[in-house]
Amino acid sequence: MASDFDTVRIPANLAEQGILPSHCSRHGRPAVRRADFTLQSKVRLKGSRTRRVGVFGAVGMAERLDQHARKVRVTQVKGWPLCDVCARTRTRWLTVAAVLFFGGLLVFAGSLVAGILTEAGTVRWLAGVALAGFVVAVLAAFPFSRGSMSRVIGASTAPEGDAVLVENPSAPFRAELRH
Repeated sequence: MASDFDTVRIPANLAEQGILPSHCSRHGRPAVRRADFTLQSKVRLKGSRTRRVGVFGAVGMAERLDQHARKVRVTQVKGWPLCDVCARTRTRWLTVAAVLFFGGLLVFAGSLVAGILTEAGTVRWLAGVALAGFVVAVLAAFPFSRGSMSRVIGASTAPEGDAVLVENPSAPFRAELRH
């Protein structure tokens, strides 16, 4: 369990078995909940940054997807400690994401149904409402991302897949890892 500057490496086999500290990695508070989830490594792809259109663009995208699939490493984490602050933060972001997504979807579908049921041409503003609902549903991706486990706890899988990397862990979390 060596540490490099502000990053701590936890062997993947310990994380997959749930042999983890009892304090939160972000705040150092005692865990009120333990979560099981999947972490994946961050992948750096090589190749051209320019995008082509048409058949060559599709071939380039397929090559990049294949390269990503070969390089990405996934770790099944069991029993990660979450303090009350982390659990509340995650719940809030996911609630905001759900409200935006389902609210936007409801507005989008509702305006389309209302447009179908009314006479054509009399309610053009419903097209704007449908577009706004669609945009709101798409914008739900941002709070969903903020509520992801990797973002909340500040961790990812190492590029080799042999460890979980925790960025800027709390002192109590670090101390328990040393024992």
